[in-house]
Amino acid sequence: MNILLISSIYPLNSKENKGTSVCHYFAKEWAGLGHNIRVVHFQAVYPLCFYWIAQIASKFISAKTGAVVYTKRDRGDVFLMDGVNIIRMPLFKFIPHGRFKSSSVSRAINKIIELNKTIDFIPDIIVGHFPNPQIEVVARLKDIYPFSTTAIVMHGDVDIPKRIYGKRIPELFDKIDRWGFRSRAVKNSFEKWYGYAKEAFICYSGVPEDYISKKNVHSFEHGIRKFLFVGEFIQRKYPAQILDALIRVFPDKNFIMTYIGSGYEERTIKDKIKQYNIESCVNLLGRIPRERIKDEYDKADCMVMISSGEAYGLVYLEAMARGCITIASKGEGIDGVIENGENGYLCTAGNVDDLVQTIERIIRLPSAEMLMISENAIRTASHLTDKKAATMYLNDLFK
Repeated sequence: MNILLISSIYPLNSKENKGTSVCHYFAKEWAGLGHNIRVVHFQAVYPLCFYWIAQIASKFISAKTGAVVYTKRDRGDVFLMDGVNIIRMPLFKFIPHGRFKSSSVSRAINKIIELNKTIDFIPDIIVGHFPNPQIEVVARLKDIYPFSTTAIVMHGDVDIPKRIYGKRIPELFDKIDRWGFRSRAVKNSFEKWYGYAKEAFICYSGVPEDYISKKNVHSFEHGIRKFLFVGEFIQRKYPAQILDALIRVFPDKNFIMTYIGSGYEERTIKDKIKQYNIESCVNLLGRIPRERIKDEYDKADCMVMISSGEAYGLVYLEAMARGCITIASKGEGIDGVIENGENGYLCTAGNVDDLVQTIERIIRLPSAEMLMISENAIRTASHLTDKKAATMYLNDLFK
């Protein structure tokens, strides 16, 4: 099949590799299955004054928000990565999170059509990830390729279509054949805003096959006391609040807490380490390669991240794949993959009291029950490898 995937977030073909890889994981698996994939990556560009500000404040903005901050305008590129043809197109907008300039969107659509003609590429599927400007682009391409199946995958921020498209929503939505959602929570939120989503499906990500533990290294014979956080140190992920909970659960300070990542909240974490006098209990590893993170999952008993606004949260699935008892946020992206008390635990995002109760509930369990939850987590992750998740996604597009 010919698949055209359009996204405003995609990794770059460079050592920096900026941008989340979620869309590329799907695309390279589809290419590996023998499909013909073309990716269009719209890279937002802004008035030059924004880049002057970015050059001064990029580190602060990135640490505070976790967002990728560009300090110069992108000029576009065409390249091959993991068997996937990728076209990066600069697309102008006046302000971040705002509407793209109409003339720029029209030129981009014409360029896609022109490039497709040069290689006789007629898409069987046109799928857009993230709503702005993908909803408009995919809907307008439906007029050019009427026999293509069109789909939009929502990652969160369900208010964006209303804010960007306003009265045009019925006209644009009518040309979208399928709606994908990164989680049940995103789907429920979307349908509260816009009503029933036709031909809806959940678009889960997967983990590499080699991430799945073949032999569970966890026994829990001595309970749990080694905890792990993996992610950006930003406010909505509440990394420092984990220490508030642990010091209440372990007043004798008989625990180890390891942090992997970086960000603005690191100063809060360090303040709490001093406040509680727990320097010997906390490891700050910074950013480390993915293979080393796998080792840290194996060393830990429990992975904790009680973030809000998490469209999915791939680190949860990685932790489950290695057999960690995983504590995630209730009503967020991983809720539905994690079934509370079955293959992990869910508690209210950012709520220290709830986290304390959850950890206390776990440490009261017999080691055999902890091991059962760990084994259930591995089993769940084994059904969501990159290849299996990409195949399920493709099946949902053509069901």
